[in-house]
Amino acid sequence: MRTPRRRRPAALVVLALAAAGLGLAPSPLSAAGEPCPSGAASCVVVTYVSTSGGTTTDVGAPLEYSLDDLTAQGTTAGVYNLRKNPKSKGGKVDKRPVAVGQRVPIGQLLRLDPDRATTATYVETPNATGVPAVLSAADLATPGAADYPFAKGLQPAVFVTDSGKLGYVRPLRNDGDDTNASDYFFSAGRLDLTVHTTGTLLSPTVVSSGGTELDLDAPTTFSVSLPESTADVLTTRWDFGDGSTKGTKRDQPTKTYAKRGTYPVSVAVRTSDGSYGRSAPLEVKIANPPKAPSSGTGGGSDLGGGGGYTGGGGLPAPFDPFEGDVDQPAPSDELPDVEEDPAPTAPVDDGLEPVEGYVLAGAETVPGGTPETIPGTQASTAPAPATQASTRQRIATWAVAAAAVLLLVGLGAASETRWLRHRLRHLRRAA
Repeated sequence: MRTPRRRRPAALVVLALAAAGLGLAPSPLSAAGEPCPSGAASCVVVTYVSTSGGTTTDVGAPLEYSLDDLTAQGTTAGVYNLRKNPKSKGGKVDKRPVAVGQRVPIGQLLRLDPDRATTATYVETPNATGVPAVLSAADLATPGAADYPFAKGLQPAVFVTDSGKLGYVRPLRNDGDDTNASDYFFSAGRLDLTVHTTGTLLSPTVVSSGGTELDLDAPTTFSVSLPESTADVLTTRWDFGDGSTKGTKRDQPTKTYAKRGTYPVSVAVRTSDGSYGRSAPLEVKIANPPKAPSSGTGGGSDLGGGGGYTGGGGLPAPFDPFEGDVDQPAPSDELPDVEEDPAPTAPVDDGLEPVEGYVLAGAETVPGGTPETIPGTQASTAPAPATQASTRQRIATWAVAAAAVLLLVGLGAASETRWLRHRLRHLRRAA
């Protein structure tokens, strides 16, 4: 009876993995926030806030919408599609429909309270990774305007699936390079929409002190540029692209990369008036630092070794006699005096006997077929005495060896003859 119970969870896991591999599984659930004010299991809570001098306060009481409220207000028109990567990097639009169910546009939720809806400057919603999904005032407008930003007239919306799950979706913008996969997710219970009535959306830019090509293990300072804002920076949150993030009030953090590669660096900024912005990533390339050029001061004097002041090669720099204002001596046709070689001295007796023959070293054939007259290279037809003595010695050695062999053979034959005679004598006596 245990076997079916074990197979059922395993089968569910296999189906879930297969669905994820096919892209049919939903995006990761966002972290569960605070409970719904009414105690319901799922709801949408809309909160209006204002910020001044870095202090954020609520404007009125929050609004709560239950799943029943959303289902009653929702529609099913339109098909939402997703793109995960920019088109410039090969990202394609996923044509499979998402956010299937009863959808309620965000702008419609805000217009349910007309007294406060007109004061909204932008809306943010924490997505599955905790990064705010942000909508500007223009994003909340009613479709139909000439400058409406979203394709197919779709609106950012919350939706309720047929199984009772609560989700959030932002459609693709008319910009052909837009991505919206991170702005499609499900809520684990409560979905918060924070409507800001002060501040605006910013477009910060990441600036690197060393440019976009950086050295390995070298500290680099990043900063943020906010040309459209005069408010003080309240907080910054940096993503250095290598898995590390840094939340700080400083807008110029220092980062040292320990591995080679290309890293996208981005920053999210909040200012004292409630403005918010998230930069586009700045890709920095980390590589080994270039090798230092040779100093040219290695070894020896100016004429040898490592090159001295010449930078290598072992030769001094060429001298230009016409360079500078130094007076140079006039050229002369007369050759300088050269000291003659001293007279040859008498030969010294070194105890060695002269040997006649050819000495090949230094010999050179000259026209006419005879060696050049260089001492020690004259030809001689008589063999060297040392060669004759060596031949005679070898002949005598071989003669002595042959005589010894003949003597041994003769002694052996005589011994055999005496033995044979002695044997025959005994045989005759016996007979």
